Amino acid sequence: MPNAPTEPTAKEDLPHPLAAEPIQLRSIGHLRRFRREQDIYGQDERSDTLYRVVSGSACKYLMRADGRRHLVDVYLPGDLFGLTCRAHHKFAVRAVADGTQIACYSRQRVEALAGEDLATATEIRTQSFEAIRRLQEQMLIVGTMTAQEKVLEFLVYFHDRTSTGRDDRLALPISRYDIADMLGISAETVCRAFTNLQERGVITLQGPRRITFRRR
Repeated sequence: MPNAPTEPTAKEDLPHPLAAEPIQLRSIGHLRRFRREQDIYGQDERSDTLYRVVSGSACKYLMRADGRRHLVDVYLPGDLFGLTCRAHHKFAVRAVADGTQIACYSRQRVEALAGEDLATATEIRTQSFEAIRRLQEQMLIVGTMTAQEKVLEFLVYFHDRTSTGRDDRLALPISRYDIADMLGISAETVCRAFTNLQERGVITLQGPRRITFRRR
């Protein structure tokens, strides 16, 4: 079961990117703050709430019976998650960064609102399609490339998700261990790939999670 979250933040304190939300959807949300590695919801928990990352980041994962964890997706500010047609979640989601802020919405109220408000219905559909696109891209990376190609394409994929304009810098929201988990390779292989990419002049490293692309 997930740890109990801290008390919700008042709606009037909701920061960007919630300002871009449909007004009626925003009006039924409230903020909660989570610690690093604190579950936002657990496996088999009832799916009666929808969520959006406001600040920080979160990861979707499956904990297998033998104790192995498998990362499925990473949620960044603006991403809506918890969307499912089932009564219970198959996967769990936990905060990656300390102080991660999550907007929470009653699923029942969102579904009712989507039937009345076109902007809310469009937002739900857009976020659903975006989640499908992310998973398709990850399938291509995991299923069709060598280990080193996987790491490079993963870095490019995250850069495209987080960058604005022509900025070649990337601040990874997850660790190299988590990258290995998502790509289905060892953490040692990820570290070797980082070193090789740096030696080839493709990237430079300013710490374990800060990267600058020198060439694609």
